[in-house]
Amino acid sequence: MAADLLYEIGIEEIPADMVLPALEQLEQALGQGLSRLRLEHGEITTYGTPRRLAIVVEGVDERQDDRVEEVKGPPAQAAFDGDGNATQAALGFAQSRGVEVSELEVRSTDKGEFVFAQVSQPGKAAAEVLPGLLREATEGLTFRKTMRWGDLDLRFARPIRWLVALLAGEVLDLEVAGVHAGRVTRGHRIIGSSAPEISSPDEYLSLLETNGVIADHRRRGEVIVAQAAELAAAQGHRLRINPDVLAEVNFLVECPLCIMGSFSPDYLKLPEEVVVTVLQGHQKALAVEDEAGNLVPNFIAVTNADPAAAETVREGWERVIVPRLDDARFYYEHDMRKPLRTRREELRDVTFLANLGSLYDKTQRLVEVVGWLAEHIADIPEQDAQIARQAAELAKCDQVTMMVSDGKLGEALQGIIGGYYACASGEPEEVAQAIAEQFRPQQPGDLIPVSPGGRLLSLADKIDQLVACFRLGKIPKGSADPYALRRQAAGIIEITVQSGYRFSLSGLIGRALQLLPQPEGAEGVLAVPEVAQRLKDFFGERLQAVWEQRGIDYDIGRAVLSTVWDDIADATARAELLAELRKSQPEVFNELVTAAERPARITRPAQIPEMAEVEATLFEHSTERQLADEFAAARQEIDVLLSGEAPDYGQAAEVMRGLLPTVHQYFEDVMVMVEDDVLRHNRLALLRSLDQLFLRLADFLEIVPSGE
Repeated sequence: MAADLLYEIGIEEIPADMVLPALEQLEQALGQGLSRLRLEHGEITTYGTPRRLAIVVEGVDERQDDRVEEVKGPPAQAAFDGDGNATQAALGFAQSRGVEVSELEVRSTDKGEFVFAQVSQPGKAAAEVLPGLLREATEGLTFRKTMRWGDLDLRFARPIRWLVALLAGEVLDLEVAGVHAGRVTRGHRIIGSSAPEISSPDEYLSLLETNGVIADHRRRGEVIVAQAAELAAAQGHRLRINPDVLAEVNFLVECPLCIMGSFSPDYLKLPEEVVVTVLQGHQKALAVEDEAGNLVPNFIAVTNADPAAAETVREGWERVIVPRLDDARFYYEHDMRKPLRTRREELRDVTFLANLGSLYDKTQRLVEVVGWLAEHIADIPEQDAQIARQAAELAKCDQVTMMVSDGKLGEALQGIIGGYYACASGEPEEVAQAIAEQFRPQQPGDLIPVSPGGRLLSLADKIDQLVACFRLGKIPKGSADPYALRRQAAGIIEITVQSGYRFSLSGLIGRALQLLPQPEGAEGVLAVPEVAQRLKDFFGERLQAVWEQRGIDYDIGRAVLSTVWDDIADATARAELLAELRKSQPEVFNELVTAAERPARITRPAQIPEMAEVEATLFEHSTERQLADEFAAARQEIDVLLSGEAPDYGQAAEVMRGLLPTVHQYFEDVMVMVEDDVLRHNRLALLRSLDQLFLRLADFLEIVPSGE
């Protein structure tokens, strides 16, 4: 027999960004907990609104399976005397486990003979064990910010106000934070019943919907898009979709009501990004555009209000948006009175990071790092390098403008508004574009800078932020990353790979570290060599994560990163090649792995130096000479294939694979580990050279064979 489980945690409204992470935790906790409790179940589905976290588990077994557990008791010598009679130790053990002495078994273990008992554990009813699991899952939820209420010890996002816990139609005996579970939920605050009763889990969604709540956040999001798109289409326009804004407004409402509002077309004289940021960032409204993609003086508000009050809500929303747009227009007009370049001196008074100078100092470093990049990346025209240097000089000047100083606007508009101000100040268009693009990409999936100057400036800005934070010991730990350093490193990786830039990562880190001032009086400062190594390792971790997102298997990533690597684009090219080989030509891939593994497994434990010399005069078998000759030819060909700015790893892998027949024959004909030290060392040296050749592609010992 099986029954559906419904669990709903009713809370005061929580911040929108906390809902999905909590639902993911709840789903994981119940999935793992049900397995631990030996309760089979069907599909698990979560539902969330600002006021509730809910989960439905289909087909939960109504009773645990019976289980027989083997329990180890005292040593046999202590359990039975010389005549085989049970001692008090055996009697006590049998009684404690609820078995007869005659049922005890003596078995041999690696620590001697011991007494064992087979203990039957009848399964318990699901209704008996589920309350403990639900309580544990609830109290185990974590949030970025928590609070306590009353005299309770529980910390939660917001106070828990009601609980629903139903197995089929029966209420589970559960209490959390002084709240007892029942079957009474809560409808919409305005248009729903305050206490609807749920008879069974299968009516959960429909009952709430009749009480003004769309509990399924997936469907609620679809409703928002459909309503908003319909309103826009009625005006001959279309909705400008921003996934982040949609996700946020979805968890601000329980029953969305989309309302079209408007503002004066005069505000469209502002940069489009400014207007959109006011609408979306300030007011969580959706922007509207015409068929050509141009912003129009309308917005769509997503509210939780009674439809009867729609007109009042629209008027109120418009009254709020206009002052925000007025503020933005005032900032823009005021900032435009002063040329951007004249603001550079003001940066001397703005701290970059405590103990690491000012933003003026940072701009000086950016100019130097941009120059290093232009010098060390092939085919960067001097004109692009000059544009990047000019942009670096002005990159942070918008930080002292009124627009960026506004906390609601600044984070979204920094750099972008600087580009507008630079253009208005008479700076070259290419310089303005580079300034506007300096923070790209900010999130996974964002576009990288389009212009070469923007790419160089973005790389310089990100590496400066990374070395500065690592120098001060501000390194991400666990999920904590207050300076978004993982995002900065991922941005460098994306720009480098998509642009095909080849340069020494260690060289870039070293140059950026060299330019940092000596931190004075700061705690937790790391030595420069440690920073360089930890940052290189950090990039390795980020590369692994980026590759996995692109579908590259973990073991392939490890195989590449276990070699000597110092070029992000080069390492990525190797990982992509191996991933494609494994997918499209598995036999070729396996042959390559086999050819590389055999020399590696026998030589690395022997710790043969990488550059150990091979004496051809010591060869005793023709296969030794054949392998040495083929290796020399292969190495020469691979040297050519991997030289220059466009190494051909695919062809190099084919050359390496071609050595496989002779490698196999070598191990058939030649005894490597002979007693003669000189002969053994010479044979190991040849195989070590072969191992080094394969390591130019990957460390194939890291590859996990198929099926493992």
